[in-house]
Amino acid sequence: MRTSLTLGLLAAASCLGRAQLPEGITFEEGPINSVLITREDEQLALYRGQNPARTVLLTHARRDLVESLRAVAEVADLVIAPEKSRQALTRAEEFWEGFWGRRFNYYAQQVNKVPRKSLKVDRFVKEGETISWQGLEFQVMETEGYTRDAVCYLTQIGGKRVAFTGDLLWQGGRVFDLYSFQEAIPEARIGGYHGYGGRLGQWVASLQKLAAWQPDVVIPARGPLIEDPSADISKALARSRRIYSNYLSTSALHWYFGKERLTAAGRRVLGAEAPVELMPFAEHVELPPWCRHMGTTKLLVSRDGHGFVLDVGGNGPHEMLRQALRDGLVKKIEGIWVTHLHNDHTKNVPAAAREFGCPVYAVAQVADGLRNPGAWFLPGIIPEPVDRVVVKKDGEAWKWRDFKLTSHFFPGQMYNHGGLLVERSDHKPVFFIGDSFSPSGIDDYCLMNRNLMREDTGYFLCLHKVRRLPPGSWLVNQHIPHLFRFTRKELDYLEERYRLRASTISELTPWDDVNYAIDEEWAWFYPYGSEANPGQQLELEIRLWNHSKKERTFRLKLQENSALRPLGEVPALTIAARSTGTAKVSLLVTDEAGPGVHVITAGLRSEGIVLDDWIEALVKVSE
Repeated sequence: MRTSLTLGLLAAASCLGRAQLPEGITFEEGPINSVLITREDEQLALYRGQNPARTVLLTHARRDLVESLRAVAEVADLVIAPEKSRQALTRAEEFWEGFWGRRFNYYAQQVNKVPRKSLKVDRFVKEGETISWQGLEFQVMETEGYTRDAVCYLTQIGGKRVAFTGDLLWQGGRVFDLYSFQEAIPEARIGGYHGYGGRLGQWVASLQKLAAWQPDVVIPARGPLIEDPSADISKALARSRRIYSNYLSTSALHWYFGKERLTAAGRRVLGAEAPVELMPFAEHVELPPWCRHMGTTKLLVSRDGHGFVLDVGGNGPHEMLRQALRDGLVKKIEGIWVTHLHNDHTKNVPAAAREFGCPVYAVAQVADGLRNPGAWFLPGIIPEPVDRVVVKKDGEAWKWRDFKLTSHFFPGQMYNHGGLLVERSDHKPVFFIGDSFSPSGIDDYCLMNRNLMREDTGYFLCLHKVRRLPPGSWLVNQHIPHLFRFTRKELDYLEERYRLRASTISELTPWDDVNYAIDEEWAWFYPYGSEANPGQQLELEIRLWNHSKKERTFRLKLQENSALRPLGEVPALTIAARSTGTAKVSLLVTDEAGPGVHVITAGLRSEGIVLDDWIEALVKVSE
């Protein structure tokens, strides 16, 4: 039986926690745990503020943690936070103002749970510093991993070594999610977008550092007390290494980056001498003459000299298409198929469609991001909308010149992704799969792309579709000037390894379904960004994915602020297992809303899930 995300309401758990802690420490579990240390009539608070305290310690600057302490922190005499949290805590308004534009063409791939507004902090601390309070000495230990900025506070009380660790570790050798570990790996020359589990190396080092301090008890920001830290740290280390080793073994990056770079990335997590298993390259051959490779663009050329384009990702491919027209390779470009929403595939689609006077085609999951880019927050979305998109259904076939084209929903590299099966009488079928596979495996290196681990979608669906292709079919990745295909044995290997990874992530994280731990966008506002004037009413949606294998009822609460006032309560939303649901939200932009970007957040409640200030939407108010 999986541990619930919020166990603090159970009296037995609370009694157990009190029995394990030194006198003077009050611990209460909740969506964020409440910790109060009392000595000589003075109180010090961590994580969640329920009672007045003159001193507050912050372990990191994630929004839900900051907002849970804000009311206490704003009246405290002394608020202490990590030095690496300084910008998030003191310049939150500046962050959101700039993020209005930075959210487009976005590849920073950091969890976006920045506080809604700044918080006054009296002291920022770094590794090795000491905080003296009421006869106690708190040692500051920087513990990067789950977040970039985290610290632990270590002290001895009543003969016990006690560590306050924030979100570093969850009881049972687990951690809250996997998507928060996305990060660049400079020593392997891997950027943030390609950095799946990029901070697992730092997390391993932080856990080892904490273990070396030999705490008797760990008090986390979420979940039960950690009463056997050594055992739980060992479990967490083993699970994270299994996950990362598995990920590398089927990574498409082996094709792009080579063995040396992936080995360097792997050894940060697995150990300096650890072997790094990589899938050998699948069979690959040159493209047929009727398919021209132009960067991330492919140009199909019909027998009578007409062109059909897949993606137009920038000025270079756009100019190559113009050159194909000037050289007479094609007489006319008659259509553009968009595989997915990343800007290296879409940047020049709007301009090319206008210039060539041709329609743009996409599956529904791609089309809305093309038409309404500001409504979405996903990697690499361009700000310019496509004027008109012809939506093709999953499995819809049509004829273009001497080709048969069949559109597919193909949620591989990202959920908002399509594939196009191209058949011609003189060649084996070719399935244009965007960026979803390379000859070395799976393109799942950025979890913000929403690589869902479900039978009905994500890579399990993609593998199922590849297996059902006509015999002898080839695959094409937009970045690669080759056809390639997997044998049945290779497909079995990819699927078996992927299933094993899903199982291990499930062991590492506390949710009832692994997809909550890898899908940051399981709950989000649509549109993500809106523009309005003071006095205007806005209509938004909260879109939810119930990844659980049971029906769930979600209760939603908007966090009111002076600029954006909710009009009425958001009704509870009941969603069937493995289904999606939408709740309507009305906001009034008040007369107090000054010009600039304002943030509205919402919290979620369901059985075993309690999340406050969890999702956000941006509203840019005009002067």
